[in-house]
Amino acid sequence: MKLVQWTRFTWDLAELPGQGRDLDPHYHIRPVTRDEEKTVRGVIMSSFALDMNWSDTLKTMEEWMEARLDEVFAHKVAPCLVVTHGSRVIGASPLDPHPEAEVHLVSGPCVLTEYRNRGIGTELLFQSLNALRVAGFEKARAITKSNVPVAKFVYTKFNSASEPWEFEPGLARS
Repeated sequence: MKLVQWTRFTWDLAELPGQGRDLDPHYHIRPVTRDEEKTVRGVIMSSFALDMNWSDTLKTMEEWMEARLDEVFAHKVAPCLVVTHGSRVIGASPLDPHPEAEVHLVSGPCVLTEYRNRGIGTELLFQSLNALRVAGFEKARAITKSNVPVAKFVYTKFNSASEPWEFEPGLARS
């Protein structure tokens, strides 16, 4: 079995800038609607499945991610943001609404492969962190594999701090 190294990123939400960047006007970020649950699950799982950086851990991540998404969508108002292009959901960021959680960005900002490298993931990250700040959180946390692009180019933004993290998705609850 291949050894996977994980990194936990933490943001002090008091240091979050007042606003993110401007997205192309074709894209919109908004709260999820109840009838978009299946679409959001598809976007998230597709984002991981089509990214070769996750192929070695995809099977163990799927069960953990599905359980976490069950928890998110169990809330009357699901704590999740989506990115749309027209009426199509092209990205999602489910959030854990519990301040004491080990991970607040459940999947992190997931964007369909064909929409990546346009600043959408960065803005979705900012809006997710801002939503947690508005909800009264002082800190936000996310985990990811250490060698994936999000760990190098997205999570390093907005004054994050990072540390190696012990995580086994097949055994972990949150």
